[in-house]
Amino acid sequence: MLESHDEWQFSEYGPAPYSATTIAQEIGGSAQSVARTLRGMLREGLVFAVRDREHVWNAIARDHIPMTVTAYFSVRTMHADIAAAERWMDGKAARAAEAGEAIMRVFSGQLRPPTLPSNTEKSRS
Repeated sequence: MLESHDEWQFSEYGPAPYSATTIAQEIGGSAQSVARTLRGMLREGLVFAVRDREHVWNAIARDHIPMTVTAYFSVRTMHADIAAAERWMDGKAARAAEAGEAIMRVFSGQLRPPTLPSNTEKSRS
């Protein structure tokens, strides 16, 4: 999913599995509280846990570093989520290259930056 935060800030995150930190960033709340809830859901059989690699902020390195985290699939949608994740990963390099080229066109003056609809325009549709 590509999410716009303002005119120049975008973030992209793919389909499940999601870590507690990713979920907390999207829905709000603390990662610890979300992790506790996910562990309860795991005990109830509602989610399936896997080990996944994610870039995690490291205060000592002052940078994001790849680390192994526990991530979760919904048991109900796990097979569809895995298929969606594979499709997303297949197109990831092409999307990154396209975004990089668009950024270079903007900074070289060949293309105007995208304008996003204001909140009032969104609410009218």
